[in-house]
Amino acid sequence: MAAVIGPATYRESLHTVFHVESGTGVVDLELANVTDEIVSGDYTQFSLFFHGPTGHLLPQGTYTLDHDVLGPLTLFIVPVIGSNHERIVYEACFSQLKA
Repeated sequence: MAAVIGPATYRESLHTVFHVESGTGVVDLELANVTDEIVSGDYTQFSLFFHGPTGHLLPQGTYTLDHDVLGPLTLFIVPVIGSNHERIVYEACFSQLKA
């Protein structure tokens, strides 16, 4: 089982690039925001928001995002509201059992 990465670790990588291999080449996504944790029962929830180029839309799905420090991460990402002519915004949501 892969190690669980919490929001604090992701915050250390804010504004760095994650490389995503798509069917037509590599797409670079910048980690733009990590939301504050919300505790709900036995779970901690948070989201990551990435900014990607407008010239290559990644449909919602599971991708391997490769990062120079964190290594390869398999995440389900979804394009969300907030996209514009400068960027496409993607969100990855997490719901983790509290330690």
